[in-house]
Amino acid sequence: MHSKRTLKYITLLAISFLLLIFLPATAQTSSTKQASASDSISLFKGMALSVDLFGPGAYIFGSDFFSSEIAVEANFSNRFFPIVEIGYGQTNTTDEDSQFYYKTAAPYFRIGMNYNVQYKRQRPDHIYAGIRLGFTSFKYDVNGPEMKDPVWGDKIPFEYNNINSHALWGEILFGIKAQIYKNFHMGWSLRYRINGYVKKGINSEPWYIPGFGSNSSTKFSASYNLIYQIPW
Repeated sequence: MHSKRTLKYITLLAISFLLLIFLPATAQTSSTKQASASDSISLFKGMALSVDLFGPGAYIFGSDFFSSEIAVEANFSNRFFPIVEIGYGQTNTTDEDSQFYYKTAAPYFRIGMNYNVQYKRQRPDHIYAGIRLGFTSFKYDVNGPEMKDPVWGDKIPFEYNNINSHALWGEILFGIKAQIYKNFHMGWSLRYRINGYVKKGINSEPWYIPGFGSNSSTKFSASYNLIYQIPW
């Protein structure tokens, strides 16, 4: 949104890409034991909890948006990973160019599935592709400079509070998961978000959607997670 923050965003993304490249190489290098016969037959292989570090990090680097989320993921045959992501997103900012003020804060959630493309290797580190379906219900405030009536020339205040809205969207993502120490892992993903539906107000529409980001038809985003594999 603000050009002065562009360099900070580029720096943050560059760090994420470097982590994508080097984290698997710096993870535990001990050889992976061959899966036992019982492991190969077992369908359910445990669960993991994770917290996203990218949202708070982006906010520290100057983003107008703050988001924080946790996720619960199940492991089936080390191949399919159903996942639920629950988070909280907010913004309270004024656009420097238009002088429009916008405020909202609300929870959001996503459900989906990750697919381990390296499932045959039976390793804790893997590369995956995934899909998500996201939803949020929220209220927002928006106000800005007075507007001029095109017919009568009168000044009309532009201020609307507690506008109800909700949004539905989909995501396609690609990422990695790498073991760093025993049951602790780090994960990185690049996400392509597709806006499905956003409820608009009579005189306004949401500028920021919790869990999705700035209101647009599509957008790219990223996540960087600290993951704990629950012993199984």
